[in-house]
Amino acid sequence: MHDHPPIRALIFDLDGTIADTINAIRDGLNDTMKKYNYPEKTYDEVRRAIGNGARLLVKRCMPEPDASNDAKVKAVYSSYDLAYSHTYLHTRECYDGIPEVIDTLGGRGYQLAVLSNKQDPFVKGLVKQLLPNAKIEIVMGQSKLPTKPDPTVPRFIALRLCVSPYACAMIGDSEVDIETAHNAGMLAVGCSWGFRGREALIAAGADVVVDTPEELLELFAPLEEPQAE
Repeated sequence: MHDHPPIRALIFDLDGTIADTINAIRDGLNDTMKKYNYPEKTYDEVRRAIGNGARLLVKRCMPEPDASNDAKVKAVYSSYDLAYSHTYLHTRECYDGIPEVIDTLGGRGYQLAVLSNKQDPFVKGLVKQLLPNAKIEIVMGQSKLPTKPDPTVPRFIALRLCVSPYACAMIGDSEVDIETAHNAGMLAVGCSWGFRGREALIAAGADVVVDTPEELLELFAPLEEPQAE
């Protein structure tokens, strides 16, 4: 952290970082599992399967040999996409402290963004529901662009915010978020309150790990106002 350039923009992950979304995901997933007569999944099974986008979530939750059949995975994913469109707003609260911390960081002059591997419409809808008053400039989810840990979209966000990738921090709870930050040349901040935990984040090479949202305020002090010409 000491050798890193000053941070001016913060890119937050959603699932496991801003809110615990697993029960809403599980609701949609198990509606799909029942449709195909697959075993339903527990909270922990879903927790372990998420992080790389909805298609891989579905594939990981399907039994063999269907999970190795691309056509079958495509069909089940399509069903899940529809089912989750009816359950994603079941997540109604952020983790304690997150709304206040995000508001404070915005007030300190940081540019804020959210980047998730969840389907883009659901990311936008959830952020609007969970953080209706937050000054978040960019919200992006899974689209036709590469998903995390590919650096394309994080670097695109930095470009849109008019900052260098090196002036951005990625804040997330999973190894995927840490790898994304490294790939994009951004500061990797791990959140131990999420779905993976402190040890996994350290093992993934996080630059720093925080245990509460409030620790982000210690990490990111108020930015100095630019001098008027």
